[in-house]
Amino acid sequence: MVKVLDYIFEELNSVPNFPETAFRALRLLENENVNFQDLAKVIRYDATITANFLKLVNSAYFGLRRKVESLPQAFALLGLNQIRFFLIAACAGQYLNKPLSGYNLSPYEVWLHSLGCGVFAELLCERLKIPQADHIFTAALLHDIGKIVLDMFVGGELEVIKELVREEKLSFMEAEIMVLGTDHAVVGAELLRRWGFPQEIIFAVRAHHDEDLMLQGRTSATVALANILVNLLGVGMGADGLSYRVPPSILKVIGLQDRELFDVITEGFARFQNLKQNLLKQ
Repeated sequence: MVKVLDYIFEELNSVPNFPETAFRALRLLENENVNFQDLAKVIRYDATITANFLKLVNSAYFGLRRKVESLPQAFALLGLNQIRFFLIAACAGQYLNKPLSGYNLSPYEVWLHSLGCGVFAELLCERLKIPQADHIFTAALLHDIGKIVLDMFVGGELEVIKELVREEKLSFMEAEIMVLGTDHAVVGAELLRRWGFPQEIIFAVRAHHDEDLMLQGRTSATVALANILVNLLGVGMGADGLSYRVPPSILKVIGLQDRELFDVITEGFARFQNLKQNLLKQ
């Protein structure tokens, strides 16, 4: 098992670094009075990020009445949290654009699941009036990033893992750890650490399937709940499917009442469907 772990963590070195352009833009966005012209100058030289950013903005997610054709125009129409959301989403796409055969997921399913988690995290932050929610958006969008590395190792052991889920009543992640010595949350957190992401984001990614860790803070609990809700809706589920448990204390940590959950699910699904349908038209 130690040798397998060595191979897994060596594979982290083959993943391209997160774009420096995005980090520079996020640093500018820490200032509530950011100059949007300066922000546009930072982003526009990365053609991939710019194209993906504008594609997402024009997905009609916010019901914009006219097509947005430039970054300054987009910034003028969006709030800071929305700019952060679309910026991270525009960058994440390059990592989530290949099939994850070990998890029985297509690139489209991987991308939709990540976007769905981002949408639900954004909605939860709005309803709960969580300040400085950019860490939550980022962690929600990148929570499964470890799967791109662990995929090749899971694929070779998928039947063993699924058998443990069935026979031992384990979660998929518990079975991953038993067979491989780690899971995609641990691997994802290590990848984000190497890229230099803030500790709060790293912890939320590490904790999003760990019932003890996810309850230790509002960021980790919100990201975990967003992921649970998207899975309950069947968005981008693969081999790890429905083998999740919902910690009974998660709503209390977040500050959400039981009676509010149905409204969150209903509105979140509507937002997600809007985004999904309009992205398919692009």
